Amino acid sequence: MVSGQDILSSLLLLKNYRKSARPASVSSSGFHSQRRRLIYSQPPSVDSLETFNGDMTRRNEKEILQTLNDRFAGYIEKVRNLEMHNRNLEAEAAALRQNQAGRTSVGEHYERELGDLRGLLQQLTGEKACVALEHEHLEEDIQHLRARLEDEARNREELEAAARTMKKYVEECRLARLELDKKLRALEEEDAFLKKNHEEEVAELLAQIQGAQVSFDMRDSLKTDVTAALREIRTQLDTHTNKSSTHAEEWFKVRMDRLSDAARSNQDAIRGSQEEIGEYRRQLQSRTIELETLRGTKESLDRQRMESEDRHHDDLNSLQETINQLDNELKTTKWEMASQLRDYQELLNVKMALDIEIAAYRKLLEGEENRFVSGGSPFSYLEGRFSSHFKVKGEEISDTVIVEEQTDETQVTEVTEEADDEEEEEEKEEEEEGEETKDEAPEEEMPKNYEC
Repeated sequence: MVSGQDILSSLLLLKNYRKSARPASVSSSGFHSQRRRLIYSQPPSVDSLETFNGDMTRRNEKEILQTLNDRFAGYIEKVRNLEMHNRNLEAEAAALRQNQAGRTSVGEHYERELGDLRGLLQQLTGEKACVALEHEHLEEDIQHLRARLEDEARNREELEAAARTMKKYVEECRLARLELDKKLRALEEEDAFLKKNHEEEVAELLAQIQGAQVSFDMRDSLKTDVTAALREIRTQLDTHTNKSSTHAEEWFKVRMDRLSDAARSNQDAIRGSQEEIGEYRRQLQSRTIELETLRGTKESLDRQRMESEDRHHDDLNSLQETINQLDNELKTTKWEMASQLRDYQELLNVKMALDIEIAAYRKLLEGEENRFVSGGSPFSYLEGRFSSHFKVKGEEISDTVIVEEQTDETQVTEVTEEADDEEEEEEKEEEEEGEETKDEAPEEEMPKNYEC
C-alpha cells in the first residue's frame, strides 16, 4: 500500500510538472504563430533564408523537446518506482496480515463501532418514541385532571354560593328571632302593665267600696248585692286576664316552635353544607397534591426526554461529521484523480503537438536534403516554396491565429475552473483543438510534399 506521504510527494511532482509543461505547450504553439508571422512578414531574401536556416528557435524547440522527454521519462520512472514500492508495501501488508491473523482489522472495528452506534441510535429512537408516548398519556391524564379540577371548582363555587345564601337566610332568621324576642318582651311588659293597672283599678274599686261601706252602713241589704257584683266583676276580669295571657303564651309558643324548627332545619342544612364544603376542600387538596406530583413527574420526564434528545443529537452530529469527512475525502480523491487525468491528457496533447512538429521538421529536412542531392539551388527552392506557401496558406492566417488564441484561453481557463462538468467540457474542447491541430498539420505538409 502506498503511504500518504508518497501520495502527497507524487501529487506535488505532478503539479510541478503540469506547471512546467504548460508554458512549454504554450511556447510550442506560440512557435507556430511566431514562425508563420516571420515567414509571412519578411520578404523572400537571402538574409531571411539564412536567418531561417540558422534560427535559434529550432535549437530551443529541440532543447524543450529533450527536456520534456527527460521529464516524461522521469515521470514514467517515478511511476514505476511507486508501483514497485506499492508492490513491496502490499507484500509487507500480506506478511503483517499473516502475522496478525488473530487481531481484528480497522475496517472490522469500524464496522463494529458503526453497528453499535446504529444499534444505539435505534435504541435511542425507541426510547424517544416510548417517552413521547408516555408524555402523550401524561398530557391526557393532566387534561382529564384539569377537567375534573374545573368541575370541582364549579361545584365549589355553587356550594359557596349556596352557603352564602344559607348564611343570609340564617342571618334573616336571627334578625326575625330578635324581632320576635323584642315583641315578646314588649308583650310581657304590656301584660305586666295591664296586670298592674288591673290590680290598681281593683284596689281603687275596693277602696271605693270600703269607703262606701262607711257611708252606707245602714244599707246592709244592698251590701251583699254589691259584693256579689264586685266578685263577679273580679271573676270576669280574672277570667279575661287568664284567657289573654294564655292566648298570648300559646301564640308565642307556637311562633317560637316554628322559628326553632326553621332555625334547626337551617342549622342542619348549614352543617351539611359545611361538611360538603370540607369534603370538597379535602378532595381539592388531594387533587392538588396529585396534580403537583404529576407535574413533577412530567418535568422529570421532560428533562429525561431533553437529555435523550441532546444525546441523540450529539450522536447524529458525530455521525454526520464522520459522513461529511468521508465525503470530503472521497471528493478530494476524485479531484486528485481528475487532476491526474487532466495532467495525463495535457501530456498526451503536448506529446501529439511535439510529434506533429517533429514530423514537420523531418519533412523539411528531407526536402532540403533531396534538393541538395538533386543539385538544385537552395535559394530557388526556398523562394518557390515560400511563394507557394504564401499562396496556399495566405487565406488561413486569421483562422490559425484565432485557433491559437482560443488554445491559450482554454489553457488559462483550465487552471481556474474546478467543477467536474466544466472539466469535461474543457477536455472535449482540448480534443477538438487537438483534432484541429491534426487537421492543420496535413495542410502544412501538403505544400512540402508538393515541393519535394
